[in-house]
Amino acid sequence: METTASPQSSGHVKLLFGLGALIALTCVAWGFKLDAQVTITQPDLFWSLLVSGLSGSLLGWRVAMRNDSNPLRNLIGLVGSLVAWRVSYFPFMVLAGWKASLVEFTVWNTAGTNVVYPAFLFFMFIQHAGVGFIGAAAVASPQNASPDKGRLLWVRRLFHKPPRKLLWALAVVALPVAAMVSFSTADDFVLFNDGPNSELATPPISQPESNPYDQIIAEHDMSLPAWVLAKNAALTYPLVPESPWGSAIKGTLEKLTLARPVATTRDRVDEHYQAYMAAHPRLHNKDAK
Repeated sequence: METTASPQSSGHVKLLFGLGALIALTCVAWGFKLDAQVTITQPDLFWSLLVSGLSGSLLGWRVAMRNDSNPLRNLIGLVGSLVAWRVSYFPFMVLAGWKASLVEFTVWNTAGTNVVYPAFLFFMFIQHAGVGFIGAAAVASPQNASPDKGRLLWVRRLFHKPPRKLLWALAVVALPVAAMVSFSTADDFVLFNDGPNSELATPPISQPESNPYDQIIAEHDMSLPAWVLAKNAALTYPLVPESPWGSAIKGTLEKLTLARPVATTRDRVDEHYQAYMAAHPRLHNKDAK
C-alpha cells in the first residue's frame, strides 16, 4: 500500500529544489564572471567545473534519498553518486562544453555577443545532478513515501519510487562507454584523474580543418578503451558549431590531438583545458569569426 507524502516531506522537497535553484543561479553568475575575465587559467576552469559538477552530484544524491533515514542506504547511495560522478566527469565536461558552444553560436548570431561559461557551468551542474540521482537510486533502493494525489502524479512518483530496473538497463548501456572514456589507459585508474595545474601552457589558436579523431583511429592501433574515447570524440567533433569560441576550440583541439595521437584520458582532459584557455580571448574579440 502506498503512503502519502507528509507535509514535512513536501517541505524537504521544496528546500532541496530551492537549494538546487540557488546553486544553478550561482553557476550562471560565476560563469559570467569567467566570461568577463580577459584571460582564464586552468585552475579557474578546474575549480569551477569541479564545484559545479560535484555540487550537482551531491544534490542528486540528497534528492534520491531525501525521505530515507536509513544510514546504510544513504551511505550506499552516496557511494553510488560519487562513482557516477567520477565516471562521468570527463564525458560530461565535453558534453557541457558542446552545449555551451551551441548557446554561444545562438547568442552570437542573434545578439552579436559571446556567452559561454554561464551555460557551461549550468549544464555541468544539471547533468551531474541527474547522474547523482540515478547513481543513488540505482544502488540504494531508497524507501520513499509516494504521493497519491495531485498534479503530474506519475512524474512525482518517479522521484519517490525510481524505476530501478530501467536505471540498471540504462547503466548497462552507458556505464561501460563512460568508463572506457574516463579510463582509457592503465595510467587513468586513479581516484580522480584531474587537478589544478597553473603551469599548463596556453597554445595558440588554430583554425579547424578536418576531424583529427578519425585520422588517429585510421593511422594508429588502439586498445578498445582508447578506441572508444577517440570514436566518441570523432562523433562529437563535427557537432561543434562554427562560431568564434567554438571554432577556436575545434581547431586548437585538432592540432593538439594530431601532435599527440596516442594519449591517456588525462592527456585529453588537459588538451580540453588548453583549448578552452586558447579560445577565451575570442569572447572579447567581437570581430572574431
